[in-house]
Amino acid sequence: MPETTRIWPSQDAVLPEDVTDPLLWRLAYDVAVAHQPDAAGHCASLLCAGQGTPCAPLVNARRAMLLARGGAPGSAPVPAQWDWRREAA
Repeated sequence: MPETTRIWPSQDAVLPEDVTDPLLWRLAYDVAVAHQPDAAGHCASLLCAGQGTPCAPLVNARRAMLLARGGAPGSAPVPAQWDWRREAA
């Protein structure tokens, strides 16, 4: 079986100098890349099922990237626009 290595977008991204939590920043970066809008302006991720942008994961990823750079920790979390448990039922 051939050995495959999965390349995440954050592996090629240049880490900003002011990042205090590289792991959080890179994980949030990968989520943000996965939830970019398509040509119609909807989230391209299958997890969001065509929601308009910005979707909740994208907003939260941007917030996490800000926090990883020592940003404002007092910001309120963004409520999810859908409930996966309700969707699975």
